[in-house]
Amino acid sequence: MSMQQIEATVQGTCPVCAGMLTLPGSLVETEILACPECQSMLVMEGFRGGSAVVSEAPQIEEDWGE
Repeated sequence: MSMQQIEATVQGTCPVCAGMLTLPGSLVETEILACPECQSMLVMEGFRGGSAVVSEAPQIEEDWGE
């Protein structure tokens, strides 16, 4: 008998390019990931109705020490 661990996946939609995302079910809120189609940085918001909810990650603004 194989001791291979099976990891569940969830579906989601990229908010930038509307591409379909297949994500591991082990993602946690605030985790950062990249869309495989448009390479946009996304942030995991949570799960709703069995689907992953993701949004575009905020752009990092330069801190000028002010």
